[in-house]
Amino acid sequence: MTSATVTEPVNAASRAARKSPAKSSLKGQMKGQQTRTAIVDAALGLATHVGLEGLSIGAVAEVMQMSKSGVFAHFGSREELQISVVREYRCSSLPWPACAACPACVRCLPTG
Repeated sequence: MTSATVTEPVNAASRAARKSPAKSSLKGQMKGQQTRTAIVDAALGLATHVGLEGLSIGAVAEVMQMSKSGVFAHFGSREELQISVVREYRCSSLPWPACAACPACVRCLPTG
């Protein structure tokens, strides 16, 4: 008589549980920072056409082809999005050494 071994089906959740928490956390932070930077860049481009007052989470979400909640998760409010756009505009107009010294620049924030 042979004993059969039962294997559990492998799914995304079980694979994620086996990943190193430090690696997946760092990857998630890097991806989140890249997404935030892309959102700010898109919002800056949109603000050049509609102004800061016309800038909304919904409009940026449409441009980025994201959900409004996805954009909101990165900023928390329309005002924070607008502030990030102003900071990015300021930093993009500075030469790199000055920009690197700017503590609020989205591009210069540490990723991990």
